[in-house]
Amino acid sequence: MMNCEKHLTITITNIILFSVILATAGCSKENSKKDFIARVNETYLTREDFASLVDTTNLNPEQKDRLIKEWVYNEILFQQAVKDGITDEDEFKKIINNSKKQLASAILMDNYSLDQESNCTDEELIGYYNKNKNYFVSNANAYLLNRVYFTDEEKAIRFRNNAINSDWANAVNVFSEDSSINKSYTFALIDEYSIYPNQLNKIINDLYPQEISIVITEKPGYYSIVQMIKKISKNSILPFELIKSDVKKKLLAEKKNQIIKDYLKELYSQNEIEIKK
Repeated sequence: MMNCEKHLTITITNIILFSVILATAGCSKENSKKDFIARVNETYLTREDFASLVDTTNLNPEQKDRLIKEWVYNEILFQQAVKDGITDEDEFKKIINNSKKQLASAILMDNYSLDQESNCTDEELIGYYNKNKNYFVSNANAYLLNRVYFTDEEKAIRFRNNAINSDWANAVNVFSEDSSINKSYTFALIDEYSIYPNQLNKIINDLYPQEISIVITEKPGYYSIVQMIKKISKNSILPFELIKSDVKKKLLAEKKNQIIKDYLKELYSQNEIEIKK
């Protein structure tokens, strides 16, 4: 989304947890020798340990290899650190203790916010959008488009003719089962910087609202047709119906922050706290 604050998808909690698991995975030695995917001396990384790092079903072989190598490197360094007596140093123990506090605090806040989290009604979303329209401003020229990609030029031409003679929705329906369609999307909001090469950007920009483009040969064997729905100028407010999901994400994030603030105030009032100047 344009000009809407991007939210990190990985929390501090997840980062710490990942690091802890990565560094400590494979401590069990009983059954690990029978089913392991990596070993550093007498420490094993089992398939169970590996599955706890990430959802392995979504990893390609290269990503799996990278994670395994990272575990091996971490384990080599850790074992050497133990040999060098680093884990017995006071500074190390102090850092570990602080990390445990931060991790426990992060998990507590995540658990509490999940328990308290509520959904947003459409009325709330519209109200939030109307009060905070400055959050939802396009930082580039953008287009609301229908677009379809074909691997067969003749089919692309037939689709275009159908869309012109009837309408885009009918053409999509007629070709819905056609195997030559590579991909398609409707009412997609795309900024000008996401369209390349520049010649393609110019073709799209020259279209009038509701106009359907010629068949565009982006590269051999790759043909697309575009329908311009609407042009959105830079610095204009994005329509609510196009960014409803982004409005919801931002509102839920603010709700979560407020939940945490209120929880901290509650805990603060329940404990004896003294701060000396």
